[in-house]
Amino acid sequence: MNSRVPLVGVWRLTIPRPRSLLVRPPMGRSVGAWMELQVGTEPEPRSAESDCTQTSDLRRLECALAKVRAREAELEAELAAQARSRVELIQLVSHELRTPITVISGFGRLLKSEAQGALAELQHHYVDECLKACSRLDLLVSDLLDACPETGSPLRVAIAEADLHGILTAQTESLAPLAGDRGIEIERAFGAETSRLFFDARRIEQVVSNLLTNAIRHAREGGTICLSTASAARAEGAVVEVSIEDDGPGISAVDRDRVFAPYVRGEGQEARAGLGLGLAICSRIIRAHGGTIHVEESKLGGACFVFALPSEVRPEEEG
Repeated sequence: MNSRVPLVGVWRLTIPRPRSLLVRPPMGRSVGAWMELQVGTEPEPRSAESDCTQTSDLRRLECALAKVRAREAELEAELAAQARSRVELIQLVSHELRTPITVISGFGRLLKSEAQGALAELQHHYVDECLKACSRLDLLVSDLLDACPETGSPLRVAIAEADLHGILTAQTESLAPLAGDRGIEIERAFGAETSRLFFDARRIEQVVSNLLTNAIRHAREGGTICLSTASAARAEGAVVEVSIEDDGPGISAVDRDRVFAPYVRGEGQEARAGLGLGLAICSRIIRAHGGTIHVEESKLGGACFVFALPSEVRPEEEG
C-alpha cells in the first residue's frame, strides 16, 4: 500500500498529549482502509501572569508557615511558664500544709497518751483514725513534688505482700464519716479469689482513698457507692480488679482518658476544688505496679473507676 497521501488542506491541531489518529485515505485507495498518523503535542507557552500567580501563592504559604511557627513558639513559652508556676505552687502548698498537719497530729498523740484524762474505747478508735489520716496526708505532701511531671522525678514503690481486702475495708471505715455527712452508703462486694498480693500498701491506700473521696464528692445526696473486687484473666496474666462506682453525673466519654492527665478536670468541674492531680497520681502509682486504671460508665448511672493489680507475678519497682 502506497503510504504517500496527497494533501488537500493543512490543519493545525493542539492536542493535550501525544497520540495516534486514524485518518481515511483519499479516493482511489482501497475501501475501508485507514492510515495511522502520529501527531505530537506542542508545549503551551507560559505567560508572565502565570509565573506571578505561582510566586504570589508561594509567598503566601511562606508567610502562613512563619505565622504558625511564631504561634508555636509563643505556646511553648506559655506552657513552660505554666509548668514553672505549677511547680512553685506545689512547693508552696507542700510547705504550708506541714504546719497544720504537725499541729493536728501533735494534739492527736497528746489525746492518745491520756495525759489529760482517760479515753473510752471508741474515743481511742477515733483518735487512731485521726492520726492515720494525718500520716497519710503528711506522706501525700511529701509525694506531691515527686508526682509533679515537670520535675521528672520517678515514683518509687516498696513492694511487699499485703492484704488488699483489708486495705479496702480500712479505707471504707476511715471515710465513713465523710460519706455519712452526705447520707451516702458504701456497699462492699469482695469477689476476688485472693486478696494476698504483692504491692506497696501505702501507695494503694493512697489510690483507694483518692477514688473513694472522689466518689463521695460526686455521688448524689443520700446515694450509694459500690466498692467491689473480682479476679480476671488478661493477656498479660491474672489480675485482681478493684471497682469503685457511684450514682453521680458520671464522666463524659471524651473526658475518660484525659482525666488521668495532670491538672485536668472533667467537663463542668472547673469550679470544684483541687488542682487536678489526684487521678494523675493514681495513674502513676498503678502503672508503677505494672497495673492498669480506667474509668467507664457505672451501672449505678455515674462513674466507675477500675484499677487492676497483677495477682501472679511480683512487679518490679519503678525507678
